[in-house]
Formats: sequence, structure tokens, C-alpha cells
Amino acid sequence: MKHQFLKSVLALSTVLAFVNCSDDTAEAINNLDPSALQPSENNPGTTTTSADDPCWLITADQPYLIYPAGIVTDLNGTVLASFVFTDDSYTTGNMVSIDGSSIIISNIKIDELAIVTRETASMALPPSSSATIDIPASSAISTPASSGTEAPTSSTNDSPASSSSVAQQDTPASSAQQVVTDGKLTISGSLTQTVAKNAKTTEVKFSGVENVTRMSWNAWWLEEPKQSGDTYTIPASTVPEHFQPDDGNSVSEFFKVNGKDYEFIITISGATSKPASSSSQQQQAKSSSSQQQAKSSSSQQQQNKSSASVAPSSSSVAKSSSSTQVVTSGCPAIKTKGGSTGTGFASRYWDGCKPSCSWTNNAGSAGPAKQCSANGKTENTDYNAQSVCNGGSAATCTSQIPFTVDGCDNIGFAFAAVPASNGGQCGKCFQLTFTGKGKYETKQNHKALAGKKLIVMVTNIGADVNQGQFDVMIPGGGVGLYNGTSGYGWGSQGDTYGGLLSECEKEVGYNASNLLTKRKECLVEKCNKSFSSDATAKQGCLFLANFMEAAGNPNHEYTEVECPEVLKQKY
Repeated sequence: MKHQFLKSVLALSTVLAFVNCSDDTAEAINNLDPSALQPSENNPGTTTTSADDPCWLITADQPYLIYPAGIVTDLNGTVLASFVFTDDSYTTGNMVSIDGSSIIISNIKIDELAIVTRETASMALPPSSSATIDIPASSAISTPASSGTEAPTSSTNDSPASSSSVAQQDTPASSAQQVVTDGKLTISGSLTQTVAKNAKTTEVKFSGVENVTRMSWNAWWLEEPKQSGDTYTIPASTVPEHFQPDDGNSVSEFFKVNGKDYEFIITISGATSKPASSSSQQQQAKSSSSQQQAKSSSSQQQQNKSSASVAPSSSSVAKSSSSTQVVTSGCPAIKTKGGSTGTGFASRYWDGCKPSCSWTNNAGSAGPAKQCSANGKTENTDYNAQSVCNGGSAATCTSQIPFTVDGCDNIGFAFAAVPASNGGQCGKCFQLTFTGKGKYETKQNHKALAGKKLIVMVTNIGADVNQGQFDVMIPGGGVGLYNGTSGYGWGSQGDTYGGLLSECEKEVGYNASNLLTKRKECLVEKCNKSFSSDATAKQGCLFLANFMEAAGNPNHEYTEVECPEVLKQKY
């Protein structure tokens, strides 16, 4: 039997769950005398522990408190079992019966449990009607009875649990493998985890799922959940080296499962402060590139966006101004709506024409999209005005360039055109999650873009835009069939289809070494030159070079989301 004292070298930063442990508590649990909490010889069913002594919480057929001295109690302080370490690092052990005759729970990983006290343990319990961890059928707790839950029958961790039984695991579970039931739902895996940077989270499964929605993307690097039948899996995901939670050292992801909200709390070891503000043009991200023949602005030499040709409405509706302040810092929570989803790719364009969604008969519930005078700077509230592409006075506003938000390094925001055949999508928002591949080619640029997200708001439609394609508005992205940019005073806009990046792709080549750097450098130079007289447009052009890593036509998965305020204020 190994000594039951937990060495002071145990990294307490990796054992936090529903409640926070103070520095004093952490220090105390690391420096306890091995015999300080041993039960009395004359009264083995009791312990001298006080309500504020630090311990670890594990939830099985009932909550258990594990003390460093090796005793296990219930929430009332009554001794139920012993804890024996089984490894030299003093991080893994077994819960055994008091007489040592049987193992109750094996392979418990202490560094994955929550640090609590008897006084605070109830606050750390999972919010469910019942909970259990696999307990060998042969073992029994000889001291006070548990909550009355019958021993669960055997089942695999992958199998959904019925509403009348509790799921089991084939192998003894640690806290990261705990199984919790909540009505018809079974949750396998811990919803409170501590992970070091460059390390992976532990997979979490919801079984017995009727419906599920991811409500936030605070941990943007967390892989998209996968659904198979009635099981919904949050895959193990690697915490990026540069990730810093917005608040302290923890980040929460929210999921609505079967109509109930669940919070997935991830504590990042070594992340202790809010991230420093970063320039919207200095994003570390991931991207790819496109082929010479790929037409990434209006995609094909067909008719341009409908903004140039849609008949105006007979009525004029003035666009109302909002008193809400534009958010310039702090990453907004992105919530899915359960609308359309699919796969496709992101092309680019900026033709300067009046957006289709600026016509009042196209606007829908969001109201007409903002339009400006020919220079793109002054808002034009005459929504009956013709497009500059048809000799009129209404043009695209340069305020609708793509942008990033401080503290939101791997999420970008932009406006885009969608297929005309979709209809009724003005003012809707979609999240594009880039896959690391491109529609026409996959280069270093595309691979670097993998996992990044672009939140787009629909301002335009196009007959030349395909299903799943989002034609993102980017200055220098190519004008397509119509060119309404003359009033902006800009320089060269590059190739008609594909713009400045298409020029760079041809100049750099398609098989040169280090395409990621060379294409970016080329595009930055062209952006600086073409938009030397317009700092706003230059920023939008550089978005393609920096945030999008000069990747042309990257593939993505998309889903409809609620529009964040940062986009609605610019719409």
C-alpha cells in the first residue's frame, strides 16, 4: 500500500470545478500532516475533520469527500472508506472499503477532481437529479447507506442511457469520466475540466438527446459538436498556446440540451489575466489560398449582384438610427438559431453597387441595409435612390468593411451576399467555420485558417452565388461584372474576378515555397498602394491578408446565428 499523503508538488491549478478554491485552501491541502485526519481508533465511523478542511469531491452513487490523509467521508463527515494511492506521482488511487477487502471505485485521478470543503461541497455538485460513477458490483460500502440508488446495470460509455437507469462505464471512471443522469439525458464526461495550454480537453457526451443548440463560442477552439442518433458529442479539443480567457483563467461554453442550459467550464492552467488588446490587423490565424482560374469576387462571369438591377420600391422608409453604442472591445457571445446549416466556400467581392437589401421591398424585418453616397462615406437615406452601377447615387458604405474585435482574436465579422435563389435572407447572420481546405486548391494559407470563424450578415444577393457560398464584401476583392467604385477615389482593384489577391496568386505562383508568407506580403503591398488615400478601405483589404491569411475561396461549414450587436450597428 502506498503512503496516503499527497505530495506538495501536486499541481492544484489542475483541480478546479464548479466552485473556486482559494489560495489558502490550496496551500492547506498540499501541506496537511499525513495522520492529521485519520479517524479515531475507538470511533472508526467518525472523523475529527472540520467543515472547512480541504478535500476532493467525487460523485458516484453519492457524493464522497476524499481527504489527503486517506479517509473518505460523506457530506456529514462520517467515514465511509479509505483512499489508497496507486502511483508514484500520487495522482491516482483507489477507494477501498474500510476493512480493505474490496475496491469501491478504482483509478480515481485526484488532479481531475474539484477541491472543496465539507461546507462548500454541496455547491459543487452537478445540477442533476442523480449521478453515478461505475462501481464494481462486488463492492459494497459497509457504513451508512447511500441515497438509496440501486446498483446500475452494466452498459458501455457510448450507449445512451434510458430514463430509468444510470449509464455505466466498462472501466472505472475518474471525475473526467463521470456519468450524470438528468431526466432522459445522460452526460458522460466532466462539464468542469482543467486543461493546460497545448493539451486536450476530455470528450463529453450527451446521450438521450432530443434537441441541442450550442449557445456560445467563447472557447472558439472547442471543436464543433457531433451528433449521431440521440448522442451528441463534444470532441476532445486542444487549447491553443496563445489562448487567454476574457475573464480570469476560466472560459465557459453554453449548450441548450433538451431545452435545458448546461455550462461547460474549462479552466486553463497558466491563464491568469485578460488578454491584451490586439490590433484587428495583427491576428494570428489560419488560412489558405485559391487558384488562378478561381473567380472569388462574383465567382462567375454572369450577372452581378442584384443590387444593380432590382427594381426600387415605390415607398421610402428612412433608416432609423440607434442610440446603442457600437461595441469595440470584448468578444460577443455568438448564439445559434437552429436555422439553415451546411457546407460551402467563401468568395470575395466589392463592386460598390447599392446593396440589394437597401431596397425597402427586399429588407424584411431587419429593415433596409445602410447605403451611402458615391464616395462610400456619407449615408444616403433615400432608399428609392438608384444604384451607382445604374447611374444613380446609392453605393456601398465603406463602414461595412470586414473587421475584428479586440479580445476576439479568432473570430472575424463581415457582410456578404448569398444566393438570390435563397430569398428573404436580408439581415440574417451566419457563422462560417473554416475547415482548412480550399474549393480550388489547398495551400498553407488554407491550412492556417482552419478553425477560425467568420460571422457574416447578409446585405446582398447574387444570381452568380451558389448554394453554400458566401460572397464576402472585401475592398480589393474584385468588382465582378459591374464596377461602382469610381466614386471612392481608390487605385487599382486588381483582377475583375478575384481582385488584388488573384493578381498576387499569379505573381507568386501556385507551387512556390512558403506561399503563406509570400501571398500575404504581396497582398499587403497592393492594399497599401491601392487604398493609400482611404484608411478605412485599406483596413478592410488588409483583413484578407491578415485575418484571412490571404486565403482564396476557403471551404467552410456554416450555421445560422443570432446577429451580434457589432454587425447590427453597421448594417
